[in-house]
Amino acid sequence: MQKIYMNALKGLFIIASFFLSCEKDNSVVNQEPMQEQGLLDYVPENYDLILKDDFTSFNRENWSKGMTNDIDPTIRMIWNRKTGGEYLLNDSYAGYLIDENVYIQNGHLYLDNKKETLQGTDPVGIFDYTTGWINSLQKINFNGTQNSIYIEIKAKFPKGDKVWPAIWLIDDSEVRSWPPEIDIWEYFGKYFNTVNSDQMYMRFIYGKWYDHDNHSVAIENFQEDYNASDDWHIYGFQWTNNTMNWFINGEEVHTKTKGVQVKDEDWPNQPMCFVINNGLMTVVEEGNTVFPNSLVLDYLEVYQEN
Repeated sequence: MQKIYMNALKGLFIIASFFLSCEKDNSVVNQEPMQEQGLLDYVPENYDLILKDDFTSFNRENWSKGMTNDIDPTIRMIWNRKTGGEYLLNDSYAGYLIDENVYIQNGHLYLDNKKETLQGTDPVGIFDYTTGWINSLQKINFNGTQNSIYIEIKAKFPKGDKVWPAIWLIDDSEVRSWPPEIDIWEYFGKYFNTVNSDQMYMRFIYGKWYDHDNHSVAIENFQEDYNASDDWHIYGFQWTNNTMNWFINGEEVHTKTKGVQVKDEDWPNQPMCFVINNGLMTVVEEGNTVFPNSLVLDYLEVYQEN
């Protein structure tokens, strides 16, 4: 009888332990910090990782600093012939590009804006600010229309009236024309002084250099809603043969559809590469902008539909 009693107690203990362990497991699964630990998976089904950069070092196989390929200087972005040069895209930007404003620290990529006076050589002039840019010309490129891609970036965006950071895609074919341009995430402290709120733009520019158009959608009061300069968020972008989709922390925030927002003939169909930059707007006063400020990336991943 004693043996039966002991076995019964043992059984009750096992059952209680089982339920306690289930309760414990459920509490772990539901904890929000999992997102900070990178445990939530926002990647679309049937997509395979083709590139990952954790920014433990500056990988020159993936990136060049500035607007020019660091191996072949003839491979470069198209800057304005009258107001731009190798270290300034055009005079809408106030910051002169220098390599020192691009660096790795504690496993993060920093692109800095600094307030400092500098004598520029290309273009020639005195500049009151410096900034950091990188590109992946002829190093990382893809054509989402031919093979659907998904990009995921964990980042912090700077804040302040004058700031103008962006993560965008440009033509990386042999023609290397402009447009097209896909502004995946383009942040304005104040959009050319036309609005009082800060805005995060999701934009596609298309057409011809002399006759271009764009479809743009902006999230207003972005810092207020996302606290994007202090909090890490996961910014996703998917490009397929008929849609472009934008995501923040797995939530879709915008879609452009071929034949709806963008005409069929204007849909991009060429390899495109990354441009990632901090920036400052010439026409906007400093206002509440604090220097230095940084666009910070924790990781960048590119997936392709298998």
